[in-house]
Amino acid sequence: MCSKLSIIRINFIISFIFLFSLKLSAQSYNFTNYSLKDGLPQSQVMVIYQAKDRTLWLGTYGGASNFDGKEFTSYGKADGLGSNSINCILEDNQNQVYFGTEVGINILRKGKISTLFSGKLVSHLLKDKQGMVWGLTDRKLFRIEKGKLVFYSIGDKSINTINTDQSGNLYAAVAEKGIYQLKNGKWVIFQELHHELSSVSISKILFDRKVKNKIYLLTYRSGIYVSEGAVTKLFFKNPNIDAYYSLAQDNKGNIWVGSEKGAYLIHKNGSVINFNGENGLSDNQVNEIFSDAENNIWISCFSDGIYKYEGDAFIRYNKFKGQNIAYPISGIAADKNGNLWFGTYNKGLFKYDGKKVENIDDPVFKDKKIYFVFADRAKNIWVSTYGNGVWKYDGQKFTQILKPERFDNSAIAEDGEGGIWINGLKSSTYLKDGKIKKIIGFDGYSSCIFPFPLSKDSVLLGTSNGITLIRDKKIDPTFTIKLLANMHVLSIIKHGDNLIFATLGDGIVTWNIRTKAIKRYVVADGLNSNDIYSLATDDKNNLWAGTGRGINKLTFNKQEQHYVVFRDQPLIVECNQNAIIKYKNSILVGTITGMVQCKILSPDQNKNSPFIHIQHVWAYHKSDRSKDLVIDPNGKKKGFYKLDYNQNHVAISFKGVYLTNPESVLYRYKLVGVDNDFSKPVPNTEIEYSAIRPGSYTFQVYAIANGQQSNIEQFSFIIVPPYYDTVLFKIIAFLVLIFLIWLIFYLIFKTRERKKYQFEKLRIKEQEKIRKQTAEDFHDDIGNKLTRINVLSEILDKKVDGTEKDQKELIRLIRENAGMLYTGTKDILWALDPHSDNLFEILVHIKNFGIDLFQNTGIDFKMEGVLAKYQKLHLSMEFNRNLTLIFKEMLNNVLKHAKARQVLIMVIETDYNTINILTTDDGEGFDLESVERGRGLNNIQTRCKRIKSTFQISSIKGKGTTTTISTRIPVTK
Repeated sequence: MCSKLSIIRINFIISFIFLFSLKLSAQSYNFTNYSLKDGLPQSQVMVIYQAKDRTLWLGTYGGASNFDGKEFTSYGKADGLGSNSINCILEDNQNQVYFGTEVGINILRKGKISTLFSGKLVSHLLKDKQGMVWGLTDRKLFRIEKGKLVFYSIGDKSINTINTDQSGNLYAAVAEKGIYQLKNGKWVIFQELHHELSSVSISKILFDRKVKNKIYLLTYRSGIYVSEGAVTKLFFKNPNIDAYYSLAQDNKGNIWVGSEKGAYLIHKNGSVINFNGENGLSDNQVNEIFSDAENNIWISCFSDGIYKYEGDAFIRYNKFKGQNIAYPISGIAADKNGNLWFGTYNKGLFKYDGKKVENIDDPVFKDKKIYFVFADRAKNIWVSTYGNGVWKYDGQKFTQILKPERFDNSAIAEDGEGGIWINGLKSSTYLKDGKIKKIIGFDGYSSCIFPFPLSKDSVLLGTSNGITLIRDKKIDPTFTIKLLANMHVLSIIKHGDNLIFATLGDGIVTWNIRTKAIKRYVVADGLNSNDIYSLATDDKNNLWAGTGRGINKLTFNKQEQHYVVFRDQPLIVECNQNAIIKYKNSILVGTITGMVQCKILSPDQNKNSPFIHIQHVWAYHKSDRSKDLVIDPNGKKKGFYKLDYNQNHVAISFKGVYLTNPESVLYRYKLVGVDNDFSKPVPNTEIEYSAIRPGSYTFQVYAIANGQQSNIEQFSFIIVPPYYDTVLFKIIAFLVLIFLIWLIFYLIFKTRERKKYQFEKLRIKEQEKIRKQTAEDFHDDIGNKLTRINVLSEILDKKVDGTEKDQKELIRLIRENAGMLYTGTKDILWALDPHSDNLFEILVHIKNFGIDLFQNTGIDFKMEGVLAKYQKLHLSMEFNRNLTLIFKEMLNNVLKHAKARQVLIMVIETDYNTINILTTDDGEGFDLESVERGRGLNNIQTRCKRIKSTFQISSIKGKGTTTTISTRIPVTK
């Protein structure tokens, strides 16, 4: 389309409606044609079938082709088909695709084609509700069982066609019989036909989507019949049509008929539209009509490929009453009399008065380039024409308002005071009451102008560098909207509290006048393109946007304060900047090939969302290419796929199918375990992840198109860690590490203990040596001296006169003390002797001490339990010494205080690795509570603690006393 700088032309997709108030001719409906130039292998499509992944399978005379809305993938005899002539197509529950050809049946399985049956033409293939595959060959019915054809007969008659109802029940049209149903494994009559109909060949059975038990019957030459209950009648027949080839029903319940000359749409109200070469389809034979899962209607025409019907939301006009207007429309306006004025880029100015179209035959406009056509509040028409300035039509005549300048004027608006603003390339001219004022100095090049409601004479300029506010005839540099900076603004309108800005490449930007909130809408929000060229509003408060790939209708959600893109059938056309107008309950849009009329009311399309599926998963090995894997995610395996830790480079391909508008499909994906959220919308259909760490992952992906979201498809896999990275290995390694640390410390400790023990052993041996040497020296030295003292004292005693009693007593005391010292010396020598360091020697020593102590005292002393095995229980010298002194103290106490006649010491072994030594006498005893503890008992208690033993005493007055020493014998090796 044309702006101040250049002609801006754009593709757009549009949702439209009948304009009942416009009486225009040469209506053109929107059909998109796919033919050989688009990749179709052959132009005659005989069958259309939709697979589970929403792609279309097309059977032609040149093989089979799979169509995803963008590309055709074709198969022929060179790929394994028995014939290139495809009559029927079917996909079974195992994702295998069957092709019925003129010479048999082929199966496509995992990209490879094999032959199931060969020899005869197969005309029909379909699947019942149990998933069993049925077909017709040579008008005989068969079912595929275990890879073989099993034939069934119904009354020995020919089978013309088969089909299933909405529940998957199987029906067959039997020649001369009627319609049969497969029920509980048996064929039973479902609908008998009257004689007239039974005599003709029924080529197709169609079950009504809305009404149960209502069926349509297609005959080759007799037209279409409808059967409901017991009544069968003619539904449609055109006397100018000799042959009928196809039959279908859309989601609204309308019936489509394919004939030898185009297609017919029969509405539920009985009205009929014939689609042919004059209104967008083709005049050729229509072989097949198919309604897909998105409610698109596909029509195959002989030698013309296939057409997609985009619905009746719009009508295109390229002729008015025979007047050719298939020109680029640059502007549209309506005057006070309801006349429609529109300018073109190459054929001047046109006027339509409701009856005829008139090309203004004035040299000012004739065959000139028109930049804009505008109607002010008074419905005067303003026209900017190339080389001739700006003109105004007041209903009677044209008057030149501005003379031509260096740059032509391409935008116009009227402010709140009735002033007219006309934009040039680098200036804006203000006109009112015969006065003219020119404003210059704004950034960028002007492309549009809009009266801004800050004051009555303020306007906003849309430029190639954002926006500029003109207030009081001056540029206001303080007013900015940051998001629009450096954006090319092509159109501005007000919608409620929002200013709407159309940009080139940046989508739609909205700015709330009250809250200053800014929002942006792009393709991911449902727009057909991010190039927005024109804006308009209708009586239903809808916003219309002409984009680079069509027109979008937007509705405003007040609760969420957000625009929602209305999704309807797209139309690929080209439109021009600001060539849009609301006119008599419709929206008119100027295109480069004429005018398009849009419906304001939303058609009930019931469009489904896009559908996505994951195609392949590749797992690449880190070093060994022979271990690369190709995984079929659509296989029978469920759950997680296990991959080796070296297969940690994963590539995943996927495809989203949206036949309604395939160009709008974008994808969002994430790898659960790596990504926190879904990615931004991208067009990529393959994603790679490299160097993935071992763990569990789930790849999720979904498609968005025209603002609608598909199903979420996912693929789960586990990258098995190496043995050294498993939890079990880490636990074992940790335990081994702990054990090794323990073992090291244990060995260090044991080494120290061993060294300590060896040192202690050496020390003990050295002590024993010293003790032995000391005992020998002590015995030789002290013993001899004590013996000499005794001898000398005896000599002295003999020399002293017997009358010297004091001297005699002194000598006796010397001899007695020397004897006692000798006795004590013997104990010391015994203790020093290393041979005494065992329990047996101690007990024997105590026993000998008791015998010596109680000899000649009248007290009977015994000691029991002294066993020879106690010689192995080696004791320390400290234990030896203290235990000996304990018993000397106890036995001396018995001798002095007990007045006993018998004393018994018993050594008893217990079950707790202890030895109890009991000392019992039959003396007078005493009261433990009243007796005063002497120094001797305290000494005994103290010594018992030193050797970690317990001491207990029990006594009964008149019955004697018992003491018990309980000790754990410390063993010294």
